[in-house]
Amino acid sequence: MNRLYSLKRILTFIIAFAVTAGIAGSSYNSSLKITSADTESSQGEDYSYTDSVADGGQQSDEQTENDDNSQEESTGFDITQYAEQLRELSKKQTEINEQLDQYDEDIEKSEKKQKLLKEKIDSINDEIDVLNSYMTALELQINTNQRNIDKKQAEINKGIEDFKQRLRAMYIAGSDSYTTMLLESDSFYDILMRLELIKRVAHHDDTIIDNLIKLKTEYEDMQKTLDKQKAEYDAQYTQYTQQKDMLSQLYRSSTKTQQELKAKQKKLREQNEAYEAEREQFEGSLSGILKSSGSGGTARDNEVSATMALADVKLEELHKEINDRLDKGEKLGDTEPDYYFAWPVPGAYSVSSGVGARWGSYHTGLDIPAAHGTPIHASCSGKVIKINTTCTHDYGKEESCGCGGGYGNYVIIDHGNEFITLYGHLTEVDVEIGDEVKKGDVIGKMGSTGFSTGDHLHIEIRYQGYILNPAFYLDVTQ
Repeated sequence: MNRLYSLKRILTFIIAFAVTAGIAGSSYNSSLKITSADTESSQGEDYSYTDSVADGGQQSDEQTENDDNSQEESTGFDITQYAEQLRELSKKQTEINEQLDQYDEDIEKSEKKQKLLKEKIDSINDEIDVLNSYMTALELQINTNQRNIDKKQAEINKGIEDFKQRLRAMYIAGSDSYTTMLLESDSFYDILMRLELIKRVAHHDDTIIDNLIKLKTEYEDMQKTLDKQKAEYDAQYTQYTQQKDMLSQLYRSSTKTQQELKAKQKKLREQNEAYEAEREQFEGSLSGILKSSGSGGTARDNEVSATMALADVKLEELHKEINDRLDKGEKLGDTEPDYYFAWPVPGAYSVSSGVGARWGSYHTGLDIPAAHGTPIHASCSGKVIKINTTCTHDYGKEESCGCGGGYGNYVIIDHGNEFITLYGHLTEVDVEIGDEVKKGDVIGKMGSTGFSTGDHLHIEIRYQGYILNPAFYLDVTQ
């Protein structure tokens, strides 16, 4: 947006250059040209933004010329040096502020990242605490399982020992012990009893074997479960520990980066404060020039240059603030100024007179001629703070009628931040004091009231009460 604004400013600069160079009548294109400067006298238009705008306070030609001579001697140096240094300081401050904004953004991102890392670390610590609690319970379970396993192992060992004893007895008795036992029976009943005994011994042997197999299976299952539980715990603990170590490392790295950013930020702020002090010194020098300037040509030219230097710095700050707001998705209010001044008479781009010495006095605005009754538009949004509607001398004249301090019927709009615009010589005023107007709103109609030799608009832009050259600020493309 600033680059586009610069291009637009180049277009309006052509007007100022043409007026200053005195090439009235030349045409740059079909819609932008300089016409003859015979439509208005400059007397009655040289007033600071005070009550004198409405009350008069005209200066004589003789006094103006005397002020010019005295001030030309007292301010015999090039004001552009101060202006350029001030602009250069402002540029450096803008660059530093952009870097500070970037550091602020980086620090904010780092803090957010650090916060997320801290939350993750806390979450992992919570999980480790839960895991430790689980491990405590698991250890109790493991101990219980271990005791059960030891018991099963003892039972298995006893069963094996019993079975060994049984095998040993069977070996000693020999393979014919069952036959001998039957043959030695005294009766059939005795045979049955002995068969039952043999059967029970065999069953006992089977039971011992089955119990040993069952005990061995249970033991192996319990051991597998225990090993699995231990492995799962070890894996989880290792995973959480590794994650915690990694996040802790990232957290330490983030803290270091944040400290480095804050150190750079502090250094830039100190540098910015130094530039600010230097800028205030230059602004003080320029303000001194403004207060000491008279109303003559060279002195007033210095005054305008000094005011424009101060105003340009302020406008750059305001534009940056507005652009930052827009970049964040904010919107300006309907009557909130954007501090880009639009051409007040769309379709009429001729200029009959610009800011500068003229006919023994100093002309304080830009004169734009057009047909009687042409609508006049607010150059920028703001609040109407002063109007005059009392002048009835709406015709060309060779001397001032005294109405409105030479401006005739006029409108003054306050745009805030010490910027105002004045629209003079109106035939009709269409606003009231206190009205909030938007850029482009019709505020009146063109006429020739006050000290004017023909229909035209006299527009002034002032900063801190001092005049600016409107040709450098009015945007012919708006």
